[in-house]
Amino acid sequence: MGFLFVQEHAHLYGRLVVAFIFGVIIGIERAKQGKFVGVRTHVLVCLGSCLVMVLSLLNEGPYRDPMRLAAQVVSGITFIGAGVIWRDRNNVKHGLTTAANLWISSCLGLVIGYGLYDIAIITGVLMFITIRVSMYFEKKGIVPDKSTLGNEEEEGD
Repeated sequence: MGFLFVQEHAHLYGRLVVAFIFGVIIGIERAKQGKFVGVRTHVLVCLGSCLVMVLSLLNEGPYRDPMRLAAQVVSGITFIGAGVIWRDRNNVKHGLTTAANLWISSCLGLVIGYGLYDIAIITGVLMFITIRVSMYFEKKGIVPDKSTLGNEEEEGD
């Protein structure tokens, strides 16, 4: 056992780097769209989630259960996501997609921390496709632009 346990934890360092890369990719895509939650937030969420999963995997003992800490990450990120959603009366104005992006970034970090790179790559690609295809549909008028939804006045107001 050396000072930093380099050999023993070398495979875990790669997981943290992959989580960092995923956070950067997701954050850049969101920043390019002018969203207020960009690179830093997505990197920190994805990396932090990965770190929690790595920590839970390193936990030894009779009560070792990596999913216990993972469940706490999901609960915590839900709280953060709720903070980016803006409402006006009974309508959600914006932030729902940002909250969903933070949530899935957190989940990606957990999956990467667990070592399931293939699942993370497929999920990341599907996430990117979903965002791009929905933007295309909105621009073409196939689906309504989310910025125009919920702006109708309700009767009796």
